[in-house]
Amino acid sequence: MFKKTAVLAVTCGALLAGCGGDLQAEQAVQDEIVSNLLQAGFPASDILVSDGDVYVGRDAHVTLEASREMLQAPPASEEQYRTTNQVGAGVTKICVNPTADFNTYNMLSQGLNLAIANYNERGLRLTFARGPSTGCTANITAQTMGGTGGSAGFPSGGMPYGIINIGTGLNSYSADVNEHVITHELGHAIGFRHSDYYNRSISCNVGGDEGDAGVGAIHIPGTPTTAVVGGSIMNSCFRDSETGEWTGSDITALNALYGTTGVASCSTYNVPSYRGQNGTRIQCSCAGATGGTVWGTDVYTDDSSVCDASIHAGAIPASGGTVTLTIQPGQSSYTGSTRNGITTNAYGAWGGSFTVGGQTPPVSACSSYNFISYRGQNGTQIRCSCPAVSGGTVWGTDLYTDDSNACAAGVHAGAIPASGGTLTVTIRPGQSSYTGTTRNGITTLSYGAWSGSFSISP
Repeated sequence: MFKKTAVLAVTCGALLAGCGGDLQAEQAVQDEIVSNLLQAGFPASDILVSDGDVYVGRDAHVTLEASREMLQAPPASEEQYRTTNQVGAGVTKICVNPTADFNTYNMLSQGLNLAIANYNERGLRLTFARGPSTGCTANITAQTMGGTGGSAGFPSGGMPYGIINIGTGLNSYSADVNEHVITHELGHAIGFRHSDYYNRSISCNVGGDEGDAGVGAIHIPGTPTTAVVGGSIMNSCFRDSETGEWTGSDITALNALYGTTGVASCSTYNVPSYRGQNGTRIQCSCAGATGGTVWGTDVYTDDSSVCDASIHAGAIPASGGTVTLTIQPGQSSYTGSTRNGITTNAYGAWGGSFTVGGQTPPVSACSSYNFISYRGQNGTQIRCSCPAVSGGTVWGTDLYTDDSNACAAGVHAGAIPASGGTLTVTIRPGQSSYTGTTRNGITTLSYGAWSGSFSISP
C-alpha cells in the first residue's frame, strides 16, 4: 500500500555539504540491508529505498536487524507466506499508541479502534490495546503520512515493528476501509507478508513478484497458495468497498502463528489493564489452583485469580488447562459461592470484570453505567437493560450525546419498546452538532458540539 513513483537513494553530493561520516555510516547500513534482502531472495525490482529507509512490497519497512534475521532462519520449501520474523512468546499485550496528529483524523481513529477489535476478537495469545495503557509488553506508534495508503515493517528481536504509518487521505474513506488498512499494517508489524506477494497485479492491477526466497515468504499451512481479489486482508492493495473483516484464510493464518499453541500463563496478564476493552478475549494457561482470592460467581472482579476463577466456573479441572477469558464491564455487585472446591467472595461495585469459558454475564441496568467514562473507547459495546420508559432527557438522533438517558434514547431509536427491554450501547466519538427529532413518542433535543456520543441498537 506504500506507493512511490521511483527508487530514491540518498547519497552525498555537491548540494549536501558536510554530510561526512554520519551519512557514510547510514549508507553502509542501507547497503547491508539491501544486500541481505537480495540474499534472502527478494528481487531488486521490489526493493525500495526512500529517505534512507528500505522497503519491500512497497509498504513493509525493513530494519538492519530484521534483514539479518531473515538470513539466520532455517531453510523452508518454496511453497511456503509469512516472514521468518515473528513476535516472541514474551509479548502478550501490544499497545498501539496514536500520535496527537493521528487522533485529529476521525476516520483514522475509528479505524484503529476497529482494527484492534479485529485482533482481540480472535482470542490469540497476543492482545492489542489502544494506548496510553498499562501492562504493555510491546508498543507500536500509529502516526500519519501523506496519501491514501500505509506502511509498516517486520518484527525483529522477537518484538513487533514499532511504527505504522497511515495516510491522511484515508480520512475521506469509510471507517471500514480504514479498519482494513490499519489491520493490514498491524499484520506486517507482527510478521505477515502480502498474500499476493508473488503477483501484486492480483489486487493492484499492476506489479509483479515481491520475491519468494523460501526464508522470506513462508506459506502458512492450511491457507490457499494462490490469492484472489478480496481473498485476504493482507492483499497488497485495497478497494474502496473493503469491509475491514477477516476472511477464513486470514483467521487460519492468525491461529497458525499466534493461536493457543504454547499459550502464555494466565499469571503473565495484568487483567485490570484491559478495562474498557469489553469483549476482548485472552487465551492463557493454568497449571492448577493457585490459592488466590476470587470475588464473584460467573462474572468475577478483574483482580481475581484467573485460574482459581476458571476452576470455580468449571472451565477447567483442578489440574489446570487452557482458558478463554473475556473482558467485561464492571458490575454493581458480585455474589460469592462455593463450586468445584473453590469458595469465592461477595463484593460491592467494582470497575472491571471478566468471564471464563464462554459464559454470558448477567445484564445490568443501563442506569448503572456512566457512559461518559467510556469516552475514547469508540466501538466498545455495552449490553444493558431498561425498565418501562416514562421519561428522560436525550440530545440527538441516531447519535446521542453520552450524557443522554440511554433507555429513552433506546425507545427513540426503535431498539426497545416503551415497555422496556435489553439494548446495546455503542460508544462513539463526539460530534460537532446533534439534531433533535420526535420518534416513537420520544422527543429529543438539538445541541452543538459535545465530546462523546453513543448509538443504540437492539
